[in-house]
Amino acid sequence: MTASVGVALGGGGARGLAHLGVLIALEEAGIPMAMLAGTSMGAAMGAAKAVGANLQLIAKVLKTLDLNELLQVTDSTLRELQKILGRSMVEYVRGSAWREEDSRPHDLIRLRELFCMLTAGKRFEDVEIPFAAVAADLESGARVVLREGLLCDAVVASTSVPGIFSPVAMDGQYLIDGGVVDKLPIDVVIDMGAQAVIAVDTGAPLNREISTCLDALLQAQRVTSRQLTDLQLVQAAERLDGRLIVLQPDVGWIRMFAFEHTQDAIQAGQEAVSAHLDAIAELAGVEVG
Repeated sequence: MTASVGVALGGGGARGLAHLGVLIALEEAGIPMAMLAGTSMGAAMGAAKAVGANLQLIAKVLKTLDLNELLQVTDSTLRELQKILGRSMVEYVRGSAWREEDSRPHDLIRLRELFCMLTAGKRFEDVEIPFAAVAADLESGARVVLREGLLCDAVVASTSVPGIFSPVAMDGQYLIDGGVVDKLPIDVVIDMGAQAVIAVDTGAPLNREISTCLDALLQAQRVTSRQLTDLQLVQAAERLDGRLIVLQPDVGWIRMFAFEHTQDAIQAGQEAVSAHLDAIAELAGVEVG
């Protein structure tokens, strides 16, 4: 019996490009995807799949782009922290542009252009597969599930990493990266009607070297995130009566903004599907060659 399979794609910055490899491999294996939900980079890749984009072509394009230059981020956590501190000082004096009515912060323009390209400028009502993007309300801390309007606007909100990108003003809220409250949106696809779920976890590992106070601070955030994700996995497995497969592509060594490893991340996603294809096919109730 064929189950209604949902796909939940987590965050992870450059590591999250593994989601593209996962989606390509699932397509090639003929695994049906009844609904999709994504957080952060998972939202970007899930939205592209939802509109029926040519994922192989997107992979080729992304491999040729300098995403660090395009998004104006570096692969150095320290340099990004220095930029955040400098920007915050300027905003303290001049005020925050993202809080101005009808403003579109400069740092979000390129991000939006990229995601409009990936989603062909389509709206949620245009999707071929039901899709949801997850963001977080900056002021209340609530999870916000986006399912209306332009896909690219929802994806920008879902990927707006605090401090790196400005919060996104939407419907009276300021939205930020959904990974703050929901690293792996399995509950969202269950609520959309999924009877079985393939979840892709590209979160940061806990085995990073810790030698500075900054490392300790980042490790504390990773520990909190991992604890939350593990709790969500237990609850989701109970809701699905065990009909859950969690893929963890081998991307833990890739730093959040190390987009020079795009090809490696995509390949890791494909390999994760290949390693679990029999179990995935059984979960979906289909045969694969």
